[in-house]
Amino acid sequence: MAVEAKNARVYGSDLDAIHLGPTTATLPTTISATPAGFEDVGWLHTDGVTETATGSSTQIRGHQGNKVVRTRMESAGTQIQFVALEDKALTRELRYDVKTSATATGVRTETRGPGQKVVVKKAVIDFFDADDTTIKERWLIDRFEVFPNGDRVYVNNDIAAYPFMGEIIGNYTVLSSVPE
Repeated sequence: MAVEAKNARVYGSDLDAIHLGPTTATLPTTISATPAGFEDVGWLHTDGVTETATGSSTQIRGHQGNKVVRTRMESAGTQIQFVALEDKALTRELRYDVKTSATATGVRTETRGPGQKVVVKKAVIDFFDADDTTIKERWLIDRFEVFPNGDRVYVNNDIAAYPFMGEIIGNYTVLSSVPE
């Protein structure tokens, strides 16, 4: 089998996005349909989106030579780490335990609990190869549990971003365009 440069991906196009919706929303069924009822978290940090396999395994060893004879998956999981750059209602409500919020005359007033919480959403995550059009990958996640992941730093040399981790619960669907 020959190597194929067209199968190498460079993600980070202008169209990459994480759309979150309520658990009652309907996931799209195609690779290009606009996810109705979902909201884009906005600009993502230049570090991109990180997919982490979180499963744990146990190696079962035999008596003779203490060699591994089987490996057993104890638990399997997938986490998605991302950093949202936009300060908007969605990112604030994912980051903080917002009890109430109201906007009047250009001022948003929030009452927050002192801790954090896990927010359950549906998710549509879109990745495009760098040319924005040819190759696309779309993840359709029925249950995505999102929680704060790290500090929000207020400094004058970087954006005060919103770092998050999301755990995929259950099966999810991945749609990928196929290079010709």
